[in-house]
Amino acid sequence: MSCLNTQLLSGVPIPLPPLPEQKKIAEILSAWDRAIEQVGKLIDAKQRLKRGLMQRLFTGRMRFPKFGKPVQKKGELPEGWKACKLNACFKERKETAPDFPLLAITSDRGVIPRDEVERKVTSNADKSKYKRIVLGDIGYNTMWMWQGVSAVSTLEGIVSPAYTICIPKNGHSPSFFGYFFKHPPMIHLFHRFSRGLVSDTLNLKFRLFSQVKANVPSEDEQTRIAAILSTCDREIELLRRKETALHEQKKGLM
Repeated sequence: MSCLNTQLLSGVPIPLPPLPEQKKIAEILSAWDRAIEQVGKLIDAKQRLKRGLMQRLFTGRMRFPKFGKPVQKKGELPEGWKACKLNACFKERKETAPDFPLLAITSDRGVIPRDEVERKVTSNADKSKYKRIVLGDIGYNTMWMWQGVSAVSTLEGIVSPAYTICIPKNGHSPSFFGYFFKHPPMIHLFHRFSRGLVSDTLNLKFRLFSQVKANVPSEDEQTRIAAILSTCDREIELLRRKETALHEQKKGLM
């Protein structure tokens, strides 16, 4: 078969530009490849910076001077922070609203309309038990919280009963906790507090979630921390858009 294909292809004329033009084309495409590679490296660097900031900001090792001094020892409670269980910061939303738009909670895209999820929709036509979620709520997948499947909602609608909806109490920033719940030590705690015989059956219902302990800064410091991390996210998103644009430009040039 390979011989037959070779014979067939040998008779197909392929238009080629002169050698100098071939070299120029290759040079131009190589320039785009280098630009794509450089943007990819910038994205990686920004992501590492964000992870480092999260590690320092969420432990009090880095602080804004107006809020207090950074801690020096691991596990030390920063000045102005409180050690508490999450039930001091959240209450559970149990409302239903079957006529509201159907949403989904994702680990990387946040709370989005359900029809934007790529996987096939398998939801039951009966939405009577679906849970209401509103702007500022934090929703998480009850079985996958230990893998970081949670998000702050910017939409109002309903989600599957497989999710748990948390309402931040006064004095607690949704944006801060949205980032805080992605922090690896917190994800580790969520795994420890989840109950089930094997990984596929682990779940973190609100009564278990509410018992997780955390060191929490003041609302003003929460807001400042969230703003810094949000700036990182915007910069990463801009770089990703630039990377996508460069890929599209290369395709167009080719």
